[in-house]
Amino acid sequence: MRLLKAAATGLIALTSVGLVACQKSAPTNESGASGQTGNVFETGKLRAVVVDDVLPMVDEKDGKYEGLSFVVLNAIRDQLKSATENKSDDIVIEPVSIKSAQDGLNKIRSGEADIACGVAFTWERQRTLTYSLPFATSGVRLLAPKGNDGTPESLKGKTIGVVKDTAAAAVLAKSVDEAQFQFFSTPTEALAGLKEGTVEFLGGDTLWLKASRAATAPDADLVPTFPYARSSVGCVVADTTPHLLNYSNLAIGRMLTAYVDDNKDVRTAVNKWIGPDSQVGLSENMIGDFFTIVLATTAELSKGS
Repeated sequence: MRLLKAAATGLIALTSVGLVACQKSAPTNESGASGQTGNVFETGKLRAVVVDDVLPMVDEKDGKYEGLSFVVLNAIRDQLKSATENKSDDIVIEPVSIKSAQDGLNKIRSGEADIACGVAFTWERQRTLTYSLPFATSGVRLLAPKGNDGTPESLKGKTIGVVKDTAAAAVLAKSVDEAQFQFFSTPTEALAGLKEGTVEFLGGDTLWLKASRAATAPDADLVPTFPYARSSVGCVVADTTPHLLNYSNLAIGRMLTAYVDDNKDVRTAVNKWIGPDSQVGLSENMIGDFFTIVLATTAELSKGS
């Protein structure tokens, strides 16, 4: 499925004055970061950082990857294909496995990978990483036993499982200073710890917790009512391919526009992971409203540039 072809023609005006204007300057070294030889157009490979089974972003089965991140990556790949002179279909997404969240971000910084999608925005990360337009929004919450409301007072003396080096772990450490923390190396280990009873509380990204609750802790409550922090979720790109940020923003912008314009293929692809019939359970109106805000804000920011 070519998500990019689904975008409304009206996006051309938006991208010409909006998306490009909000981007950082494109890299001038076409060899890529850290002396890397060959960019996406030369190698035919878009090296994408992935963490296995971090729903709703990544779902891996028998070496095949799906998930909301791959809906976005497929759109970016199609945009890159359309930029090649011969319209080649040779560009493929090459998953880059990582040991931890920090390992993945370091691969982007070093140029060992080209892109990571599904990364929560933080101001600290923004200092060394280049973010695309967001395609989701999330927050930091907990899965907790029934009766616990997830407030700092209710978590005094409790042990909370978190994934090491994640934005959620940092937020909870600052917000719930009278709790103890048990660190897990990977999301898979953290979910196993909750399921097996190693920890009663698991903190993390709201979308991840919602998508994982049914299979891990169906009786747990998602708390507190209001997240400890909210953040946008997008892609981060390396300086490995000239204008990769521009291509990524154009692809994401077109995908969001297609959803807002009620394109059935795009709605089906996105809804599978976060829509009303998914474990996340967001309504189409909620998704469409967020996408509209992203697009409108991008256009508005460009007017003063």
